[in-house]
Amino acid sequence: MRRSSAPTKGTLRVIGSGFPNLDQKKLPRLQSISFTASDGTTIPGYLTVPVGRRPEHLPLIVMPHGGPADCDHWTFDFLRLFLASRGYAVLQVNFRGSTGYGNKWLMDAHQDWGGLTYSDVTDGARWVVKQGIADPAHLCIVGWSFGGYAALVGAVRNGDRYRCAVSIAGVSDLSMLESQMANFTNSGIAREQIGTLRQKLKDDSPQRHAAEAAMPVLMIHGDMDSQSTVHRHG
Repeated sequence: MRRSSAPTKGTLRVIGSGFPNLDQKKLPRLQSISFTASDGTTIPGYLTVPVGRRPEHLPLIVMPHGGPADCDHWTFDFLRLFLASRGYAVLQVNFRGSTGYGNKWLMDAHQDWGGLTYSDVTDGARWVVKQGIADPAHLCIVGWSFGGYAALVGAVRNGDRYRCAVSIAGVSDLSMLESQMANFTNSGIAREQIGTLRQKLKDDSPQRHAAEAAMPVLMIHGDMDSQSTVHRHG
């Protein structure tokens, strides 16, 4: 068998682009930020400011990531860029419970979806307002999956801070999620992650406090998405 000769010189060549019509020069830059949470812990995250706008008194989208065992990182994010193109600043927080910051960081939020993870997100929103970057009268919380859960928690707990919430394939009832975990391939891990204390699961379930939501709430799910339909409750 004839062997192909190895390249004599290392070169890079563009093969293609997922979004060829996007002008790179018009895309907003992602900025690394950090802030101090209410318990004194330094929390990392990212801030995106619309192109051509000063980071002053901007409408803000707070966008917690899914998981919660996941993290935001320096990469292309179509929703972040779309929102920034419409004039919104976007805050992404790698709250405790996120991956990529060591086991302690991940486990600090163990069995506490509605506690430390959520408070880190809201502390981030408070910090952006305090810095004068965000207009406190124009804050919205938007997220997918766990981020969608956090958005619903924001709707029922922080009507004083957020003006709207968008939950995309978000979990609304932790007790129901816990009961359905037998269908998950990682059911043992998932149950350990959200916890099994019945009263806490109820207390941290936005659906059970829906009457307390004092803002517009948009819920989005896919009818053919087995994950979002499992989490959909009316």
